[in-house]
Amino acid sequence: MKCKISHQPDVTLEASAIRESKAHVTSAPTDTQALLTALVRQFQRQQYPVSVNFRQLLPALNGTDRYTHLLHPYPAKLLVHIPYLFLSNELLSVPGDAVLDPFCGSGTVLLEAQLAGRRAYGVDPNPLARLIAQVKTSPLDSDALTKTLENILERVAEEPSGSCPDVVNLEHWFYPAAIKQLRCLEEVVNRLRIPEIRNFFMACLSVCVRRVSLADPRLSVPVRLKLGIYPENHPFREQSDKHLRQLRRVNVRGVFARIARINIARMHRFQGLSNSLGSAEILCSDARRLVHEYSPNGQHGTRFDAGSIQLIITSPPYPGAQKYVRASSLSLGWLRLCRVADLRGLQAKIIGREEFTSDECNEVLITEIAEADEVLAAIRGRSPIRAAIAATYLREMHVAIREMHRVLRDSGYVVLVAANNRISGMEFRTADFLRAMAEQCGFTTVAIFVDAIKSRGLMTKRNSTASVISRETVLIFAKGKLPKWTL
Repeated sequence: MKCKISHQPDVTLEASAIRESKAHVTSAPTDTQALLTALVRQFQRQQYPVSVNFRQLLPALNGTDRYTHLLHPYPAKLLVHIPYLFLSNELLSVPGDAVLDPFCGSGTVLLEAQLAGRRAYGVDPNPLARLIAQVKTSPLDSDALTKTLENILERVAEEPSGSCPDVVNLEHWFYPAAIKQLRCLEEVVNRLRIPEIRNFFMACLSVCVRRVSLADPRLSVPVRLKLGIYPENHPFREQSDKHLRQLRRVNVRGVFARIARINIARMHRFQGLSNSLGSAEILCSDARRLVHEYSPNGQHGTRFDAGSIQLIITSPPYPGAQKYVRASSLSLGWLRLCRVADLRGLQAKIIGREEFTSDECNEVLITEIAEADEVLAAIRGRSPIRAAIAATYLREMHVAIREMHRVLRDSGYVVLVAANNRISGMEFRTADFLRAMAEQCGFTTVAIFVDAIKSRGLMTKRNSTASVISRETVLIFAKGKLPKWTL
């Protein structure tokens, strides 16, 4: 590596890049092309990470309800500005090219790629994430959705008739009245015959489930509310207690209707672009083995073609930073996507998982990154389980990066969003280690940007040895030599 991401001073935008960024207009690809070119060339001259602020560079995207992006909340969602910057010009890809997100989550990259006229492919082990991503990238007729909603609301019964979904700690998270109403609503939605429309209302039901639960709405991972959970004079005390009292008499049908109508309005805006949209497809569930797992054309189980992808934009999970399955557990149950008995198995499929056996914790794992192995040895002396979490994460990410290299064209690019944090009180330079892995696999570093983030719902500060992630690193790689436009 030419430079360490973590130990070099931040370098702000030069005057030329600032002038170009001020000229930015979100509808003009040439503006983002000039901006991105200036930023990349700045890095190539200085070989230091370039400090940027994506919100300032692309202010038109701030606070906007952009098509279907806000259809469903999801923990640690990628800032829309990042994929937009790399997709709204023709430096890294052109319309019609294939764009892959091997850790797609709820589909932020897929939607932006689709809006830019690319062919988008997504991968994620979480069935809730896959459902949301599919709905967000499937333009549906808003009139048909409105009629279906009216039909749903008319058919919701007073008493449930079928079996109750298998939801983890059901009575802990919901009042009895809410459980009964949710069961009645879920039965009607599940009987919808058209899969795309059923998926849309399932996503709306998922939002409703969390809204009417006893989980604190300010936290991504469920924490049960109770009266007085916040101390007196806390800014959320009055709001939290009021919300909790309202849940005792909540009208689930009404909450669902409001959520659905807002999402139908979003779909109406999205539907209007259907003639200019690219395609979007959920490919499979494992970034370490890209196969046609959900292929509609009979290719089930076959590997994705080598050299078939032009651009990869992705934000992998951080080591031990986010409990995606726990954050999704209530919806996974109510939507019958995962039984309680299968939650642990689902968690084991996610890179960055935290649950290990004693034997796994005692096993010394080598990552082939010398600096990482030194840090892991020190962490192991303090906490074997934390060392196992971090080492397993790096080893599995190495496999995923090799798979990215396989499917990428020789002229293709990878944009990878990462962040450093602390593990057992020690600095863990995740972005440095991922860069080293990428270069071992044959990638060339094009640029490194560092952006201070406000919040992505990250859950990292759980004990005295952890820390809150406050800065993200955007790593840009090319497969092969540096392209001429970067020099």
